[in-house]
Amino acid sequence: MNIVLTRFAYHHTCTLGRLVAGDLELATIERPWVPNPAGPGGKPRISCVPDGEYRLIQHSSERFPSVWALINPALGVWYQPHDVPRAQGWGRSAVLIHAGNRVSDVIGCIAVGRKHGTQSGESVVISSQIALGDLRGVLRLGEHQLLIETTKGAR
Repeated sequence: MNIVLTRFAYHHTCTLGRLVAGDLELATIERPWVPNPAGPGGKPRISCVPDGEYRLIQHSSERFPSVWALINPALGVWYQPHDVPRAQGWGRSAVLIHAGNRVSDVIGCIAVGRKHGTQSGESVVISSQIALGDLRGVLRLGEHQLLIETTKGAR
């Protein structure tokens, strides 16, 4: 399935967007964009990934069961740490789409929710676990394509 994440707000504390997969539309929250002077992909663990096309593959770990990992080596994003070429000196891995409500819940990943909101003055996504379940129901098993883009004038 082709999935589109359209980012519409880049704040100094977070990046907000909308993810569309078939008829499902979800809110997203990510870290702010922080470039990596060593290469593409943004600063590992503190930045969102750059706009572009990614393979989405199933990922499951104890902490993040039944989620998806983003992969695009040309943009500096690999699946696992051992996939990043050692001699290269830049790159990131384990960039996932998973549940989380606050930007502090994502370390370079993408959290989904049913809608955007604020709590104590902080941007958040609401009903993240439910939204992730909705996404699992639409994507099911298999590999997918994700396009991340930014609305004009959002930066």
